[in-house]
Amino acid sequence: MRRSLVHPRRGFNVRTRSFVLLTLVPGILAVSISALAHHGEANYDTSAVVDVKGTVSDFQFINPHVLIHIDAKDSSGNMENWTCEATSPNFLLRRGWTKDTLKAGDTITASGHRAKNGAPLLRLMKIVANGKEYDNL
Repeated sequence: MRRSLVHPRRGFNVRTRSFVLLTLVPGILAVSISALAHHGEANYDTSAVVDVKGTVSDFQFINPHVLIHIDAKDSSGNMENWTCEATSPNFLLRRGWTKDTLKAGDTITASGHRAKNGAPLLRLMKIVANGKEYDNL
């Protein structure tokens, strides 16, 4: 006697259930892996640490990443606007940062990894502001 592949109470075909699971699980994993890739360091040159000294033009203590915009002079004396990307506000709060840590006009030194494409973008490691060091690690 042949057994039915249909669940007696739910009427759901076991083969259909297996097919759905085998296609759904890899799809969910693919999405979650790409979400983790967003937080990687692939866009940054991690072989060198760059220091940028300048004046804070904007401080955004927002999710998903805290942003610090710095006006700094390049080697030719021209003004550049750097964007420093830190981690989440929640993490930084535990490291001693607050939404009032920086304000426009503060002179700071930011250290981190520069974007590989040469853009004035820094993955922040730490800042020195008002005589105090704040890390992002």
